[in-house]
Amino acid sequence: MFVGHAFLAFGIVAVLARRFGPAERLSLRGVTVQYAVIAGLAAALFASLPDVDVAHAAFQVVTLPEGATAFDHFWTATGERHRTTTHSLVVAVLASAGFAVSVPNRWGGAAVLFGVVALAAFTGGVVGAGVMTLFVVGGVALTALAARIGLSARSIFGASALGLAIHPFTDLLTGVPPSFFAPWDVTVIGGRVEPFTDATYNLLVAFGTEIAVIWFGLLVGLTLLGIELRRHVHPAGVLGVAYAPMALVLNAPSVDNAALFVGTILPVGAIGLVGAKRQLTGARVVTITLTALAAITAAWFGFGVAYAFIS
Repeated sequence: MFVGHAFLAFGIVAVLARRFGPAERLSLRGVTVQYAVIAGLAAALFASLPDVDVAHAAFQVVTLPEGATAFDHFWTATGERHRTTTHSLVVAVLASAGFAVSVPNRWGGAAVLFGVVALAAFTGGVVGAGVMTLFVVGGVALTALAARIGLSARSIFGASALGLAIHPFTDLLTGVPPSFFAPWDVTVIGGRVEPFTDATYNLLVAFGTEIAVIWFGLLVGLTLLGIELRRHVHPAGVLGVAYAPMALVLNAPSVDNAALFVGTILPVGAIGLVGAKRQLTGARVVTITLTALAAITAAWFGFGVAYAFIS
């Protein structure tokens, strides 16, 4: 997934916070919003944190071997560290505890987080420690921001733990399964979840799942903000179904070979700009965003139907 981690975490945590959290409202950049919205946003940011491990691969591109392309070398290097310690449920709990403790007790939180980095160093050496240090620094920054806005230490722990724990499960459709219990070598799922024998169907499932969780997160957010969905989706969104003939053009795209599919279907979202005016307001931005997503959804549906017809 690309952004699905964040939207799913936002939706789940916001719903839970709305049901079980305080009823107070907090100020976000001068706008007063429900506590659940802030908790959900915090969870979304924490859910994106595990992918900081790609920093190692980005550094490796600097040492590009002769005859290799930057793109290929980046993804090869990514396989060395990606979806390991930072994607661990063990680290999710320990790091979340450290983040939460740091709110009332800075040194206590630092001690816990130092232990997390030390654990990564023991199992992954200097590189593992470096990646985990980036992870911890990012988490501490998010914690400080959340606490400044008004989230309690308890809410920060919940948002962090759920956000970090959700992330590895959303990776199961798109690549090598994460190391759920790193640093311990415990295999939970032996390979990528592929419900179909046809690789293109599996790509459509993965992409459709991403679209679904984005819609889920947006629907939760819109509901909490009191915005009606149907008033902000332009009918032009249905034009995205015109992407269907691409099923005849693309040569059996798959999760492992998805660049052309993703690179051609995402621009369909430009349909969201239909009727947009130069002066953008908050309401217009919502309309553009939702119409763009509706168009991409229609494109995904149209491609799927067309591919099923010709396969």
